[in-house]
Amino acid sequence: MINRLKRLNIAPYKTPILLGFMAVNFFLTGVDVLIAHSENNFFRWEVIPLIFSPLAVVAVLAQLAFRKNTVVKRTFQTVMWVGVVVGIVGTLLHLAGNATSSQQSLNRLLVTGSPIGAPIAFAGIACYALAIAHYRGTTRRSKLLVFTGLGFLGAVIAVFLDHARLGFVSGYTMIPLVSGTLATLACFYMAYGQTNRHETYICFSILALNLLVGLVGFGFHLAGNLAGTQSIVWARMMYRNPL
Repeated sequence: MINRLKRLNIAPYKTPILLGFMAVNFFLTGVDVLIAHSENNFFRWEVIPLIFSPLAVVAVLAQLAFRKNTVVKRTFQTVMWVGVVVGIVGTLLHLAGNATSSQQSLNRLLVTGSPIGAPIAFAGIACYALAIAHYRGTTRRSKLLVFTGLGFLGAVIAVFLDHARLGFVSGYTMIPLVSGTLATLACFYMAYGQTNRHETYICFSILALNLLVGLVGFGFHLAGNLAGTQSIVWARMMYRNPL
């Protein structure tokens, strides 16, 4: 299968496909933030990511349509760097919001309060988009694999903090930690090493495993959030078992 994919001439379409995927990511992240921040009636600075999300989608789509236009390119780069700032500042604001007193516990700061990993998604997607547009060839491949590995690492940390609330009582809550860690190592290995066909198959298998784990985990979380309810309660979707 991998050999067949290699024979396909998709080189001219790689950048549009990857940038299109980033536009979808910005859109879905914006929807997630819209639902989460609506629980607080968009208190103070919570409207900033809602403004940025559609702006980022438009910037990516404009870059897709007018790749050779210098003004569009610079605007795209500026918007993406704004996304990095929005992600970092949002993470700090979540931490500050969780730290309601000087004696606040680490559990409150990192686990039961506002999710500190959620805002940084904007920064990650923006960095990924910048790398897609700026680099080509093996250099881009390496950098995108590094960013993907960092994304898996962030997901592992988020899963650890989320499942830590239950004390890992159920053994299956460890599955995404193990699969995510393997995916992180696989991405870093492929980014910095010269992989042969056998190693490439192993890495792809690990990524496919994570796809399955993610879909099954989504089903478990959704079922848990809907249990005992007559309608969708968005607060449960965001905070009880985050999708």
